[in-house]
Amino acid sequence: MSLLDKLRERKELKDKIEAATANSVSSNPVPAPPIALRLRERVQVTPSDTSSIYTPKLAERLEAARKSAFPTGYVEVGRIVQLPIVDELTKAEFEAYCEDNILAETFRKGWRFFPPQAEALLAYEMYSGLMAPIGVGWGKTLISLGIAERAYRKGLRKILLLVPPEVYLQLVKTDIPWARSKIPLTVPLHGMGLRSREYRRMMAHSNKKGCYILPYSCLSTKDTSEVLEKIQPQLIIGDEVHKLKNRQAARTKRLLTYLRDRFEDGHETEFVGMSGTVTAKSIRDYHHLIKAALGPNCPLPLSTQMASDWSIVIDTNASPSRSQTGPLRPLVEWARKNYPNEDFPITVPGFRKAFKLRLNTAPGVVATGDTEIGTSIIISNRPIIKPEAFEGWSKLEGLMDKVVDEWITPTGDEIEHAIHTWKWLYELSAGFYNELYWPEPEQVAIKFDIDIDEAKRRLKKAQIHHTLKQDYHRTLRHWLDAHSRAGLDTPMLVALDMSKVEHRNVGTELYEAYKAMKDAEFEDMPERLSRAIRICPFKIDAAAEWASKLGKQRNGDPVGAIIWVHHKEMGQWCYEALLEAGINALHCPAGNAGNRAILDPENGNKVIVASMTAHGTGKNLQHFQKQYFLQWPRPATTAEQTLGRTHRNGQEADELIVSTNWTTEFDYLNFAACLNDSLYIHQTTGTRQKLVYCGYDPLPPIFPPEVLKERGFQPKMLSGEQRHILDMKFTEN
Repeated sequence: MSLLDKLRERKELKDKIEAATANSVSSNPVPAPPIALRLRERVQVTPSDTSSIYTPKLAERLEAARKSAFPTGYVEVGRIVQLPIVDELTKAEFEAYCEDNILAETFRKGWRFFPPQAEALLAYEMYSGLMAPIGVGWGKTLISLGIAERAYRKGLRKILLLVPPEVYLQLVKTDIPWARSKIPLTVPLHGMGLRSREYRRMMAHSNKKGCYILPYSCLSTKDTSEVLEKIQPQLIIGDEVHKLKNRQAARTKRLLTYLRDRFEDGHETEFVGMSGTVTAKSIRDYHHLIKAALGPNCPLPLSTQMASDWSIVIDTNASPSRSQTGPLRPLVEWARKNYPNEDFPITVPGFRKAFKLRLNTAPGVVATGDTEIGTSIIISNRPIIKPEAFEGWSKLEGLMDKVVDEWITPTGDEIEHAIHTWKWLYELSAGFYNELYWPEPEQVAIKFDIDIDEAKRRLKKAQIHHTLKQDYHRTLRHWLDAHSRAGLDTPMLVALDMSKVEHRNVGTELYEAYKAMKDAEFEDMPERLSRAIRICPFKIDAAAEWASKLGKQRNGDPVGAIIWVHHKEMGQWCYEALLEAGINALHCPAGNAGNRAILDPENGNKVIVASMTAHGTGKNLQHFQKQYFLQWPRPATTAEQTLGRTHRNGQEADELIVSTNWTTEFDYLNFAACLNDSLYIHQTTGTRQKLVYCGYDPLPPIFPPEVLKERGFQPKMLSGEQRHILDMKFTEN
């Protein structure tokens, strides 16, 4: 009898005993879902709630009042707090599980799963679903393949594994052969990436049994629905499932439609989602995903509207009202009862802390929690000395001042809101900008298949529209400065309001400017083109100097490194500068050629100029130990993923030094906003974020969220407790 069977047998006996003695938690008890609680006998400790300030009689009255005020919400939170608490495997259980699920020879040689891998595989076996906010670098690819194997063994004939397109080549060429040397992997694997539409269609109609491997990008093509319907997967595994967090994206809509249609036809489809960066801003980012994965075990309300109500409290930038927090108060009481040594105030931090515990202990949820990678990581910033000495600096500084002080872009356009200054300052802080210019009439004629005279007429009309648009942006900026209020405080919200009720809420001056612009729009209107304008090489030269000092390895080969960039132009500019400096460099932009080059071990001694967008997710690049951020990303999720290419399990260095070049005020503001959102993720998902626990040399300055919002960054607002965490870490003693 296997460990799984033994523990199930013991659990069945324990369930019978508990069922005979269990007391109802309310006058209208919510039946617990029929699930196996754990692979081992578990003693659930439920100590008395010594932290409650209420007398039993008052507590009963408050509970009754809540149930009366929020009947549906109370039933849902009742279901959620009654979900069992799932503990981590003990060392003995972990070892037994590894012995049962790793190839015998590999096990004898000492290879083991990472604990989150074993927990995730186990959770899928028990609950036929999984939501795994497992941190970057903890082996989610092996989990994906292991789950596909378990699903196939239990009789699921069709499985779909979704992966980011940029990691597809690594998966089929490297990861799958490696996995076969570690675990039993008998499920047939059918790769559908890097293939034509006709090949995907043929494979979808083939009715072959096994696991179909499809890049997320193929979910956005016209044949997506046909591929899903013809394969008819009984299990869908989403590796790096944050690719599906946008519910409005075509790929997400098509997948959710398939799951819904299958369910309505009586063919429930299992779902597994894994990502170390499943959210940056809100529980709404992953509500549809965790609901699809866990069903009745979901630790969030199943109703989308109720989940949005929860997000008002958990994701809030202000203190929620008592009516808003009412449905969540039982969650805090649950946390106080089960974790009596922790503090759970009836505040936003208290709700976030209680929710994180409920999320991370729910059946089918596996997070990395406080687990750390053995290699330490330090972000070392070296500002560029005397940037004013570089050619073009005075012009660059003038353009940045114009954006900040006058809200005028380098192209001469009006900026209507602070949030739109970020785009221009991000470019200028790197030393360039993308100039917008009108195409020639000949270009317009070719694009729209019209004659030259018609092309000239359209260009003139488009330029008139552009002038009216500038007038509107100028008027809108002044209106927002003087009259903005909740619901009418961004350009999008104001425009939406005017499209519905015209001048009623904004006055005639702004509405007339808006209407004049809209009336001037026309179909097939020519748009301006973009070209990169290089101004000042201060960061490019700094990157080249850094690369020139990397030195040699013991065998005499140059030390390899990665220079990360965001803009395509910065990648090309940096690559040219490295070649000019005589450095053995390689440019890896987006595309199959870049994917092959950055994964080729033969290029491990070169300086790779890599696109964060193309190569910052999924890839195992731990053979590089040196990296330089020529541009630091704004999204905290991008920073976490990109750092995880080298800072991951398998990294042999004791310490990684990540070099940066923050020099301008914008650089520091941008990093502060990124760190701010990283702390939000850190505190609400249970997945530790590298920006929070890494070391810094020197400590960066931090800015209150209010300052960042004023400068257009729109970060998550922090609670007093969160600000205290930042103060403790970033204040010199």
